[in-house]
Amino acid sequence: MLKWSFSLFFLVVALAFGDGGYVIDNYRINIDINDKNIYTVDESIDVKFLEPRRGIYRVLPELFNGREIKISNIQTNVQTYAKDEGNYIYLRMGDPKRYITGTKDYTIKYNYDMGWDRNTKYDEVYYNLVGNDWDTDINRLEFSIKLPKSFDTSKVNFTMGAYGSVDRNGVVWKVEGDTITGYTTRVLGPKESVTIALPLPEGYFDVTNQKIMYYALRGALYLLYLIVPLIAFALLKKYGERDSVVEVVEFYPPNAMTPTDVGYYIDGRVDAKDLTSLIFYWASKGYLEIDEIKKTGIFSKGSFEIVRLEKEFESTNEFEKYLFKSLFLYGSSDKRVDIRDLKDVFYKHIQKAAEIFEIDLAMGKRTLYTSKSLRVGDGVKSLVVLIAAATFAYFYYFGTYDMTSVAISIGLGGISALVTLSLGNRIRKKTEYGNAVIGRVLGFKRFLVTTEKRKLEMLLEENPSYFYDILPYTIVLGVSGMWADKFKDLVTQPPTWYRTNNMGDVFVLAMFMSSFNNSLSAFNDNMLSSPKAPSNFGGGSSSMGGGSSGGGAGGGGGGSW
Repeated sequence: MLKWSFSLFFLVVALAFGDGGYVIDNYRINIDINDKNIYTVDESIDVKFLEPRRGIYRVLPELFNGREIKISNIQTNVQTYAKDEGNYIYLRMGDPKRYITGTKDYTIKYNYDMGWDRNTKYDEVYYNLVGNDWDTDINRLEFSIKLPKSFDTSKVNFTMGAYGSVDRNGVVWKVEGDTITGYTTRVLGPKESVTIALPLPEGYFDVTNQKIMYYALRGALYLLYLIVPLIAFALLKKYGERDSVVEVVEFYPPNAMTPTDVGYYIDGRVDAKDLTSLIFYWASKGYLEIDEIKKTGIFSKGSFEIVRLEKEFESTNEFEKYLFKSLFLYGSSDKRVDIRDLKDVFYKHIQKAAEIFEIDLAMGKRTLYTSKSLRVGDGVKSLVVLIAAATFAYFYYFGTYDMTSVAISIGLGGISALVTLSLGNRIRKKTEYGNAVIGRVLGFKRFLVTTEKRKLEMLLEENPSYFYDILPYTIVLGVSGMWADKFKDLVTQPPTWYRTNNMGDVFVLAMFMSSFNNSLSAFNDNMLSSPKAPSNFGGGSSSMGGGSSGGGAGGGGGGSW
């Protein structure tokens, strides 16, 4: 099944485009760090809304130097929607049904468990008091940081500015006992941060329990790498028998299959091309027309429009009907869509269509493999998750400072996972239907690759559009280039459903195929693209040398909504 995970779209847009509709008058943060290296954070944010807004959102990073930082006990003073996105927690603060203007104070309290830093040379406090992802001005920052015991005050350093800045100006601070307090002396602009860097002696924080857990994990990890492939091999011997396949030569797709069906049966999965090839399949059936759009400038890119024709769409396949209907949801009308309008939005329909397709197969008893063998195979392949989880736990407690251990673990874990996946993929037994149909699909592919010119001439005489009718299937079978080469002297007219002004007055099949491949690439680029994730999460390396602005843990950012 095609799978994508892109639930960040709203957040990405909000972080990328600040609108100037609010400012932060004062940002107060109080941090109490205990001897287990757990931060109790109390933020108070005084916001002035210059335009009607429902509230603010806040992003709390859960990743630093490649390791997860646990956030817990979140409390706010207003109605809040919270979601853990994996690498960070997203808080949307405010009533979605109520707009406000003027001044509003927001408080956020939470625990930030830094734990063992996996560094055997020193401990540290390296933390972004304000992160780089706020999209507005912060007029003033006030802070208080309480440590569990004494420290070398000469090593305290603050940096301020854009991500990576080492500018020490703009922050006034002092130390009283074990507490550092201070404030900023200038306005923080959008995407600017304030970071404290304080190296501490090794053992300053008591993280003995985490170290013990690490050594127990390390002892079990390498044993796991050995046991999992052995289990997979034993299950393969029991459930992995395969029936032999007899190829049957076919001149047309067997059982009037769609390209999606053929693509599935040839490799046992639904790939992206199995679905995007339907555009050309529908065009050959008279439902669509593909129009190439010329470039409008030196630096502009051409595009393609998909035009819906008057012929009523007919199909017994639910996935086809769903995808065809979805295609025109984003066009200038219900009959025309520029494929550029599908960028970052249509991928979810591709994924849904793949899910419907697999349901159709199961309901129609047209699956390729028996459900029992697939369950066993999936169970074996899921053991890779166990390998990955154990390896992740190892790095969670050990970090990446001992590169020798890192390399050994990655190497052994990778070998174990690859062997397990390979064995799991082989645990599948064909159904009676699948065994018969795969022979016909393989025979169809063999015909496309090996057929002689004389046979093609006969087929063209019977069906003048034979080349173009079969072309969508050659995409999913990966033989479109070979197929076109066989017809270079036989096909002398373009398809009625493809319009372009770039082939001249005399039709040349090679030029058509070049344009055809460009359109296929454009369809894939736009129909499968999805939103990208946000900016500077994950922090820098360490506090030694004074650190840099935005390089520490915590911080994040936010905006209005």
